[in-house]
Amino acid sequence: MADSEVILGIDLGSTYSTAAALIGGRIHYALDSRGESCIPSVVHFPRSGPPIVGFEADKLRATDPENTVFGIKRLIGHGADSPAARLLDACSAFRIKPSREGEAVVLTRSGERSASEIASIILRHLRERSEARFHRRIGKAVCTVPVTATPEIREAMIRCGRMAGLEVVRVVSEPCAGAVARGAASDVGSGNPIMVYDFGGGTFDASVVKRTGQQLRVLASSGDDCLGGDDLDLAFTRWVSSGIYRTLKKDVTQDAILWNRLQRACERVKRVLSGAPEARLTIPDAFVSGGKEQRIDYAVTREHLKPVWAELVERSIEASKQAISLAGLSNDAVAGVLLIGGTSFVPQVRIRVAEAFRRPCVLEDEPQTAVARGAALLAAQPALLAA
Repeated sequence: MADSEVILGIDLGSTYSTAAALIGGRIHYALDSRGESCIPSVVHFPRSGPPIVGFEADKLRATDPENTVFGIKRLIGHGADSPAARLLDACSAFRIKPSREGEAVVLTRSGERSASEIASIILRHLRERSEARFHRRIGKAVCTVPVTATPEIREAMIRCGRMAGLEVVRVVSEPCAGAVARGAASDVGSGNPIMVYDFGGGTFDASVVKRTGQQLRVLASSGDDCLGGDDLDLAFTRWVSSGIYRTLKKDVTQDAILWNRLQRACERVKRVLSGAPEARLTIPDAFVSGGKEQRIDYAVTREHLKPVWAELVERSIEASKQAISLAGLSNDAVAGVLLIGGTSFVPQVRIRVAEAFRRPCVLEDEPQTAVARGAALLAAQPALLAA
């Protein structure tokens, strides 16, 4: 690789996307207008002009949810009748339909847009932000996918890159990239296998990896492409909405804008609860009933949400156990568990992982960017991960 050439490492996430590059021996990120490296994976289609991407698009979910697309990663390479598409349809105001080519499409005011096309808009935004940050033309990338990605999904990711002006030189599974990010800085497992537990916004992945010299080798993987932090948010939202119906006789599922506001409020409360045992869920002027404006205001604790999220967290444990079993190992043979992905911040998740495996658990310092960092390292040093 020429000194001036930069190959991006891209984590296209369901909730946030990140692009990183190894320059001068250090990892640098593409930043959005706020200076943030985690850019919302949201695309808004306005009445006129080009699509709006990222934080600015995310704000428009509150006022124009039918034309503001999020979670598109769940549709890449999938049909409209897939479980992943049905899950996204359940929590969004935009319409999803099948296409003649097989991949799901989203109906917007600007017409039908395939999942790959919308994803490419996000990738192009990351490329342009990277070019602005690194002051050079960028034409190549290493992209990551869930461990459950089929050959069709991997090919769709390559196609998305091409549409965004990027040659995808390698497609890597997300937990493997996360392991590279950690392994490049420390002796992962000291030569013993470790499990990478990657709980992201839209997918869950688990991989058992082993380090030999400077190279990581994947022993086995398992995952759930219909499980992520978005599903915790949806379960939380449904729990709150049932309470609103009982107390205020308002069915928020029939109001697209209020449903979206409630989802966003639940996501914010989830984040607060990662650092505090209790938080308030408040939506002022939520709706009008009996000629009066009604306010939604609840005190929510971690204990309230334990039964709401228990089944979802347990699915991540079962997928992790399957990865260990596929590697031909027992829990005791695993040196430790590396937690990455934004949902790893949830205390209930960390506690359950520790209970289930009784192995040392390490929460990555920046779990949301670990996958992009690993992809960037692999872009510069491909041999870090065995092919």
